[in-house]
Amino acid sequence: MTIKFRNHQNGLSLIELMIALLLSSLLIIGVTQIYIDNKQSYIFQQNQTGNQEGSRFAAMLIEKELYRAGHRRLAQDSFAIAFPYQAAANGCPAFSVGELAKPSTSGSGVCLRYQRSYDNDVDCLGNGITSDTPVITRIERNANNELICMAQGTSGTLLENLNNLIFEYGVNTDGSRVANKYLTAPTAGASIVAVRYSTLMASTSDGQAIGKDSYYFPLYSDTANTPTDNKLYKSAQGTTTLRNIAQ
Repeated sequence: MTIKFRNHQNGLSLIELMIALLLSSLLIIGVTQIYIDNKQSYIFQQNQTGNQEGSRFAAMLIEKELYRAGHRRLAQDSFAIAFPYQAAANGCPAFSVGELAKPSTSGSGVCLRYQRSYDNDVDCLGNGITSDTPVITRIERNANNELICMAQGTSGTLLENLNNLIFEYGVNTDGSRVANKYLTAPTAGASIVAVRYSTLMASTSDGQAIGKDSYYFPLYSDTANTPTDNKLYKSAQGTTTLRNIAQ
């Protein structure tokens, strides 16, 4: 009697298993790399967008308050009548008669004063202004890289991640109410008719820039700044004519 045996393959050979593992590993590595690249690109774009939006928002907030400088409830009143002497307050030095804008006590912010426009008018923090007494407002960057506003004895944060902020004051020297020069520290009693501001936003995440993201701050500077980290930076600049003064 003849007995026949059939060879049946059960499972995979070692070589086939190794090939399958290799192909699977390559596929997983490729998918993982695509995910990491997409996530890095997403974070990069988010930080870039955040810097751009922050720069625009900072400009809007600063300009909104600068436009109010020197506003008089009664247009026929002179600046001397509408804005008498006021003692130092809200981190601002004393204002002499008719003085409307000046550097803050620290020298790094701007102080201005105005009268309310209508009965239900509010200050920079949304608090109601209950009288025609001139409101002294200070706009400044604090040690926590926040844009703050202080008015009527109350301080609040308007914006975060503000890495730097510089104010320069357009001074008129010939009575034309046009800025003849810009100074960071104008002399007392100088006729300030415009304010130039420079903002520098920094990304919330580090390690986003390829190398060190050099930037110019202020924008008109001839020397680039090289940060110590790998954050993304956005430098912006604007100039606001104090329309209630230079008219």
